[in-house]
Parts: sequence; structure tokens; C-alpha cells
Amino acid sequence: MYHLIPFAAGAVVGALAVRLLRTDKTRQGLEKAQDSLREATVSSLSSIEHASARARKRLESESRTVKDDTDDGTSQ
Repeated sequence: MYHLIPFAAGAVVGALAVRLLRTDKTRQGLEKAQDSLREATVSSLSSIEHASARARKRLESESRTVKDDTDDGTSQ
């Protein structure tokens, strides 16, 4: 008999959660959270893209400098 109590409590909590998720206010809150998460993700990806471009430029300029030094014969 006592092993049915956790099952019944879980069923009640699950039913209440489903009813709560179906309300408009909860749905609007979830959509707002999703939108803010999407904006944060786009912002982070944009920052990563710019940092990657700066690193690529720096590495390309260093590579050209090293190539120029070896072409001049100054390297041994």
C-alpha cells in the first residue's frame, strides 16, 4: 500500500505541471526565455566570429613576415 503513495504523488505533480504549461502566461514566459537565450547565443557566436577573424589576420601577417625573412635569405 505504501509503495503506491510516491506513484500517486508523482501522477498528481505531473498532471499539475501539464496544466501549468498549458496556460498562456506560462507559455509567454517560456517564449520570452527562449528569445533571450537565442539573442545571447547569437551575440556569443558573433563575438567568437570576430575574435577568430582577428586571430586569423594576426596569424596571416606573422606568416607573411616569416616568409619574407626566409625569402630574403636572412634565416639560416
